[in-house]
Amino acid sequence: MTFIPASTQFLQAVKTNNVSRVEELILDSDTKRELIVNHINEHGKESLLNLIPQFRSKGLILSIGSLLDI
Repeated sequence: MTFIPASTQFLQAVKTNNVSRVEELILDSDTKRELIVNHINEHGKESLLNLIPQFRSKGLILSIGSLLDI
C-alpha cells in the first residue's frame, strides 16, 4: 500500500471539488491549521474558499473563516 501525504490528498480533493473529502481530511488531521495554511501558501485560497460554504461542520467553517480572516 502506498502512502499518500495528507497535503497531496487535500490538493487532489480541492482540485476535484470533493467537498466531503476535503472536510474529512481537515477534521481527521492532527495539524489542521498547518494543512490549510500550507495549501493556501502553495496554491492560493480561492478554490478552498469556494468549498467552505458546502461543509457540513459549521464549527469547521467558523474555524477556517477566522484563520483566513473572512
